[in-house]
Amino acid sequence: MVQEDRREQKRLSLSLQTKVTAESRTGSTPLLEFVTADISAGGAFIATSSPLPIASKVRLEFFLSLEELAQLRFVVAKESLKVWESERAWVTATGVVIRVDKEGAAVIFDQNYQISPIRISDTAPAPE
Repeated sequence: MVQEDRREQKRLSLSLQTKVTAESRTGSTPLLEFVTADISAGGAFIATSSPLPIASKVRLEFFLSLEELAQLRFVVAKESLKVWESERAWVTATGVVIRVDKEGAAVIFDQNYQISPIRISDTAPAPE
């Protein structure tokens, strides 16, 4: 029997370089770098062989193109996307690890995320 996908948000298979800071009962872990396997406006699955502790609070930071941002339907007015003079956005999202398996960790986002437009000149190396 095929299980029905009951997710409310559109999920994209995106391999995004993601910076993760996790908080556990013993304190904050250092900034770690992972790759997402998929992402939605409600959460992400982080591919890792060193799983994050279940129920730990995490902060994820990653880049998205404006097209990806619109597809994921993060809470951003479409009119705002039209006036951004940018091709990408820097997203900072917080959430909780809700599931861990041998492939990685599932994170559900809370509503506390920030989206900032990034100009190409902001990420280009400085001229020498």
